[in-house]
Amino acid sequence: MKKCVLTLAALAFMLVACMPPTANPDNGPTSTQPVTQPATATPDPGAGLPPVTGPDPSLRVGAFYYPWYANPAVDGEWFHWDYRDLPLPDSISSDYYPVLGPYSSNDPAVLAQHMAWLREAGIGVIISSWWGRGDFTDQAVPLLLDAADHYGIKVAFHIEIYDGRTADSLIDDIDYIYANYGDHPAFFRTTAPSLYVPDDRPKAVFFLWAASSSDSHNPVAPSYWQAAMDSIHARPEGTIVLATTGGNMVEEGHFDGVYNYITLDVNSDSFTWARSLPTGAWYVPSVAPGNSAHRIGYPEETYVPRLEGATYQTQWAAALGTGVEPQMVTITSFNEWHEGSQIEPAASGKDDGRGYTYASYAPLPANGYLTQTRGLIDDFDAIDWSQTTTPIQIRITTSSDWTNVTLDSGGILIRPATLTKSEGATAGLDDNSLSLNQPIQQASAGREVEFALDVQLFNMEWNTPLVFLIARGHIGKTVVELYKYDGLTPILIQTFTWAGINSNAGNVQTFELPASELMDQP
Repeated sequence: MKKCVLTLAALAFMLVACMPPTANPDNGPTSTQPVTQPATATPDPGAGLPPVTGPDPSLRVGAFYYPWYANPAVDGEWFHWDYRDLPLPDSISSDYYPVLGPYSSNDPAVLAQHMAWLREAGIGVIISSWWGRGDFTDQAVPLLLDAADHYGIKVAFHIEIYDGRTADSLIDDIDYIYANYGDHPAFFRTTAPSLYVPDDRPKAVFFLWAASSSDSHNPVAPSYWQAAMDSIHARPEGTIVLATTGGNMVEEGHFDGVYNYITLDVNSDSFTWARSLPTGAWYVPSVAPGNSAHRIGYPEETYVPRLEGATYQTQWAAALGTGVEPQMVTITSFNEWHEGSQIEPAASGKDDGRGYTYASYAPLPANGYLTQTRGLIDDFDAIDWSQTTTPIQIRITTSSDWTNVTLDSGGILIRPATLTKSEGATAGLDDNSLSLNQPIQQASAGREVEFALDVQLFNMEWNTPLVFLIARGHIGKTVVELYKYDGLTPILIQTFTWAGINSNAGNVQTFELPASELMDQP
């Protein structure tokens, strides 16, 4: 219950910033926790547990998973269900009530049912919330791995923002996880390459929550993590580490990619941040069915209605509609009951006997989101990503102090890969606009700077022109060259030059190019 996120840009701070002062359910490794040692026995499939059925689940889809729940029957006391000090077991710290009741994360029967449901939904990876060495969530891992293995599910780790987390401790945490769990057959590894580990070694994948802070007290720049990331990448296993969105985590922090955990903006533009990721970086969108945390005191602006399943469908469509192929899609969440983002089956019509009726998935059945997820994963697997984009090269030179080149209509620029950039200049791609800037003193002295990049053109149509806007300061000129690729060879197709002065705001000039000049014959 850590992620009180208002927008994609606000992912940097968590529960400590938005929960009431008395609330701290995500206590981390230094807090008071149940002391019962979790069981380590593998669930017996013959003891009335769900059978292993259906096709293998997808390793391209993961779900954030929370192994932090405890109850007296298994652990000797309540943990997490009792966050609001409500009379248990009928009153729990959630707007919803699980079909399984307030369960223990250390109950083999519960874990077996979870894994069977995950398999039913087609989800092949759980990303387990992990609050440090020796924490309750760490003690739960052995049983979790055993249960996952029996059902063909893999386990990755979500390294949380526990007190005392640093770049150095992250290295130690990953070493610890490899040493203690890396040999288990359910430990998730992938041969997929990344920008920083471009080979097919079997690599573990770690998710780093709130990378804009080292721990809950210390905001940091992306570059804070760079040396640690370089060290982690250099290990024999390689290792993929993904950061939450915010700042330039890939180029400055050397993370392998980014994920958003949750977006509370339910619209088709919620995932356009993917388009600025450099080629080779992992794009991992996180989709949610909704978010409802009234009972634990979250502010109203964090509420996202489920809309009878439409919110989930919309987020999947937006995540897959950017033109950028996801390396993975993550679901927020399987069982974060506090925030009401779960897809785990929820009871319908349940009340606490004290006047509170829990929300339900109606008109969807209790397992409605498992069924939805299965269909959405099938749609994801059916997409032919090779036919969606056209590679081009753009080369910009300017003797102005600033210039912006915007593709205003006709297509979308995605996946930039810088080829050259003049020393002392700043340049980049943001929201379909390329920028190239230099100090005004150098521009006044007549210096010319250059920015060249490979980029993918998405959502073009043969008979539709590409409309470019070139803006610049009132010094010098800007030249834009567009190249089409013939195999590996770039061929110059068009040159635009803007050296005049317009009275319009931003000193903008419009240029057009038929999309057919950059596309192969349809």
